[in-house]
Amino acid sequence: MNHHEIKVAEHEHMAPPSAFLVAALVLLFLTAVEVSVVLVFSLPTAARVVILLISACLKATLIGAYYMNLKFERLAMMYLVVIPLVALALVLFWGVVPDAARIFGLH
Repeated sequence: MNHHEIKVAEHEHMAPPSAFLVAALVLLFLTAVEVSVVLVFSLPTAARVVILLISACLKATLIGAYYMNLKFERLAMMYLVVIPLVALALVLFWGVVPDAARIFGLH
């Protein structure tokens, strides 16, 4: 295997350049949505938080999939990343909810 074949083998699992452009445009759109939710629209706090969290998760997924090339990794590798993140999110959620309920007098 010569040097050129090694380089081709290394890059055969990369997305085409147009995919990176589309991902960048989607990230720009999601950022515009986040800014407009905070500065333009007067939504209830709960709706604002839900929209911002969903947008942040979508942006993190796009960045991980395309710019970190995780889209082409094995499924087992993805589970190594996703399962601890979900566990951390659940622990943080259940750690914050009781304090938030106490602060806002919802309990």
